[in-house]
Amino acid sequence: MGKKSRKTPSSSSGKMLSNSDRNNSPIVNSVVAAVAHYLKLADAEKLPLENYFSRHRHSVSTCDGDGAYNLVSLFVLNPRITPPGAPEMSVITTICMRVHDNIRTTMILPNEAFQNGNLQAFCGIGPGKTMDEYYDSAVETIRNGAGNGFRKAPYAHCKKLVNDCLLRMKTKKKVLVGKEERTVVRLFGLESEDAFHKQEIVLPQPAPAPDVNTLWITLNRPECYFFHVSSDLHDLFGWDSRARVITQQYFDRSIDYILEDEYRQERLPAMLNHLANWYMLEGSEEEVASWLLWERQSMIENPIGHPDTVNAMRNNVVLQLMINKFFHGQEGRLVLVPQFPQMDKYGQGITNFLFYNQHMALTGRLPPAFIVTASVAEVVVDGASNSDSGNTSAEIGGEGAATNIKRTMKNLRIQKTSCAVCGATRCPNSGRLLVCSRCESVAYCCVEHQKIHWKSGGHKQQCALE
Repeated sequence: MGKKSRKTPSSSSGKMLSNSDRNNSPIVNSVVAAVAHYLKLADAEKLPLENYFSRHRHSVSTCDGDGAYNLVSLFVLNPRITPPGAPEMSVITTICMRVHDNIRTTMILPNEAFQNGNLQAFCGIGPGKTMDEYYDSAVETIRNGAGNGFRKAPYAHCKKLVNDCLLRMKTKKKVLVGKEERTVVRLFGLESEDAFHKQEIVLPQPAPAPDVNTLWITLNRPECYFFHVSSDLHDLFGWDSRARVITQQYFDRSIDYILEDEYRQERLPAMLNHLANWYMLEGSEEEVASWLLWERQSMIENPIGHPDTVNAMRNNVVLQLMINKFFHGQEGRLVLVPQFPQMDKYGQGITNFLFYNQHMALTGRLPPAFIVTASVAEVVVDGASNSDSGNTSAEIGGEGAATNIKRTMKNLRIQKTSCAVCGATRCPNSGRLLVCSRCESVAYCCVEHQKIHWKSGGHKQQCALE
């Protein structure tokens, strides 16, 4: 471990296809024309989105080190506005955007193309399925190929993401290319009357993480596997440097190279903002979002390129950890962790998280070769620092404490504050984590991750010892 998989810029969108790759250009062109027609009606009639699309679903991914992320959506045309006897028209759309720049790619994939088998290589399943099944499979395929996590998102949030991207493009004098790209973007120019889809993300107040170690584990969650600056450092050091151990010289050269360019300066706070918003989706991990916003604060007090902005980034712990991700940490082989080849790059992210989580549990520190000069600000409560002082539970146990020693010892081992597989602090649906009913020592964000940990993560053997 300690060696990150390297992702070239072309792979940041996962399995993306062009029109020529899809072998169904006539189908796509006719569907684009039909959708554009209904969008024109929507603009004229100024009615809610649901009048034209009876159902719609949206998922947003985390971003990679280039700031690229994906928005994947399903739109089902309202049958009331199609000709009698016409087949259901539905499309899956994708938009790959950069958090600080432009739209990179778009796709529109019609139901007919899935049903005739043209897109089986893309989504992994053949004809005869529902569009919801194709959508779920497409999201999973892009997740596994790109190594980014996805979460369900309300339409209002997706609309804001697209609109913000268009405003950046306008400022930088960039344009949308082609009818397909313009049509996909226009799908996010309507208003929804659905209660869920009207929701907007409200970010929490910034707050410091408990310590650098906590931030390190957070930045190694599976959805953050490619949240690093490896592409930049490959440009600097070359593609043969993946086993290189960091030195002070490499550390200084890395920071200097990243911060000498205003485009990269602009990217870093935008990445933190996107990730904070992402953690507020579907499960709302406010604590994690607040840590990222805390680290972002000093970067946005002054304009990009300002000496104080550059200095704030130079001394930012998140950037320093992202740089260290590129180098070999010399962790040794303290633990063996399972592999998940069927999940491709996202599976590599799970393996990576399990390794560093166990490494931290065993050593209580960052990988020994890492160089981190920045720190997280201390939390101050009522004028006193949050240090370990005052009475402890052992000192005030009182009568009856001895009878609970077994429970107390068990609680010392409990790791129920986050998912044992991905590190999530809440379940997407219910909020509360699922706890292993047998040992009550580990928790999970979903049944799928509980099965992974039981079958491949070693918990089956560990649970029997509890």
